[in-house]
Amino acid sequence: MPSRIVKRFNGYKSIFGAVFDICENLPDKIGLIDNQNGKMTYGEIRNQIERLTGGMQRAGIDKGDRIGLIAENCSRWGICYLAIQAAGGIVVPFDPALKRGELADLLRISEIKLLFCSEKRFLPLTQIIDFDRLNIELFRLSGEGERTYDSLLNSDPFVDENIKRNDTAAIIYTSGTTGAPKGVILTHGNILANLDSVSRALPFYDNDVFLSLLPLHHTFEATCGFLVPLMMGLTIVYAGSLKSRDIISEIRNNNITVMVAVPLLFEKFFMAIKRRLKQQPFIKRLLLDIFLKVSSLARLLNINPGRVLFRGLRQKGGLDSIRMFISGGAPLPRHIGEWFNLVGLCLLEGYGMTECAPVLAVNRPDNICIGSVGPPLPGVEIKINKPNENGIGEIIVRGGNTTPGYLNDSEATTELLRNSWLYTGDMGKIEKGRLFITGRSKNIIISGGGKNIFPEEIEDRLNQSDFILESLAVGRKRSGKTGEEIWAIIVPDNEQIEMEFSERKEAILAERVRDIIADAVKDVNSRLADYKHIVNFEIRTEEFEKTAAGKIKRIIYK
Repeated sequence: MPSRIVKRFNGYKSIFGAVFDICENLPDKIGLIDNQNGKMTYGEIRNQIERLTGGMQRAGIDKGDRIGLIAENCSRWGICYLAIQAAGGIVVPFDPALKRGELADLLRISEIKLLFCSEKRFLPLTQIIDFDRLNIELFRLSGEGERTYDSLLNSDPFVDENIKRNDTAAIIYTSGTTGAPKGVILTHGNILANLDSVSRALPFYDNDVFLSLLPLHHTFEATCGFLVPLMMGLTIVYAGSLKSRDIISEIRNNNITVMVAVPLLFEKFFMAIKRRLKQQPFIKRLLLDIFLKVSSLARLLNINPGRVLFRGLRQKGGLDSIRMFISGGAPLPRHIGEWFNLVGLCLLEGYGMTECAPVLAVNRPDNICIGSVGPPLPGVEIKINKPNENGIGEIIVRGGNTTPGYLNDSEATTELLRNSWLYTGDMGKIEKGRLFITGRSKNIIISGGGKNIFPEEIEDRLNQSDFILESLAVGRKRSGKTGEEIWAIIVPDNEQIEMEFSERKEAILAERVRDIIADAVKDVNSRLADYKHIVNFEIRTEEFEKTAAGKIKRIIYK
């Protein structure tokens, strides 16, 4: 029988120190698996960290130097992350999806001394460094010769033993949905405090296998998809593809039990399964609908029959090994979370932000409240500042996981941190100890009557339509009047529309889409207060540009 792991991290001085303990206790256990580098035991993980650290020392890296890291997910990304910190350096992860201009700007302001990169990024980075005359040494994660990962491994082991909890471990440049990126400082203590809180809130077992999907430069994946399983002595499998069928194959072939992802991925899973179910015989669909109703009624009595009723569905879908899905990084549509849990797939929504290393709250497997992001983590205080008559106000937090501030930006730091509290900029309320997110303060739409409208609520309802892939609700000034009126920018789900209607695709796109979407908008309006009604909408043919966490970059579309 698998054993539950109970581990605490507040007694450690450094992140790599906590990892080394696991490496010493479980030297022969497989820790990392990827298609490029195969399997790596915990003993090999420690050996590579120490030798890579020795190579960086030989290359002239001193304590406090900033070291960049840009690559697709693989085991060597994680080894570099830990080796940089073991050398006394500061990890500066970059998003591989950044455009050339964005990356050039970040390389200039980050003041990194050395940069690890994948083979795919080597030539573009060389061109940027040469063109901008940047003093950055570039090392490839693969290949032979000088200035490669393997060349640094050919060194004597080294570890900086003088790391303290308040030393900076990483600087994370936020992708930002509403403005320019900022450099978030995270100390070893910040990250260790968050690891300690997560390990106390969620159950992990010694046979758990994590599937790593999200980009590792994102703090949610770095903490929850990389450091949490590694420090628990678990196994991480790096996905070779983000296609739904390939992810399912990885889950089935590796007996994946835990997966951390953003809502966008769960939505894609949901839509794919829903399409397959629509192709099933009528009797089978009817039976599934009955099971869903039974499961829904049973959950009102705190009974969860979904594990039994839908076992065949999960087995056919290749998801029966899953013990826990964890969603974060962006709001999870209510109907998605509800459906997963009704069919016996434990999907836990949480909430956090990069500035908090990042997790602040999460639902618990034995106490899931759909629509909320769960209770605060142990060791994290959450309060609602200046709540209105409905209990809604700005979410403020404090705990050992909160950042000391933004790099070289005292004004933004002062706005973020006040009287020991961190002001998130998110709006929400607390009911029965659970946190509910209502929206982002900067996104609020002000009606002509002075009412506050959260666009996220409207988008959630729009996205429940089978014919809407994604949407954005925005406030636009009313002509000659005060306040704003609500417009929706909508990306239709053309594949679903084509399946639903029998006409040729061209005819549907040309003549029917707007009418179909208009009906969906009308249905949403019928379920909203008058002041929240969508007055008009636009059709968008391409998906919205998003951050690595799957959040729409709102500033582009306002």
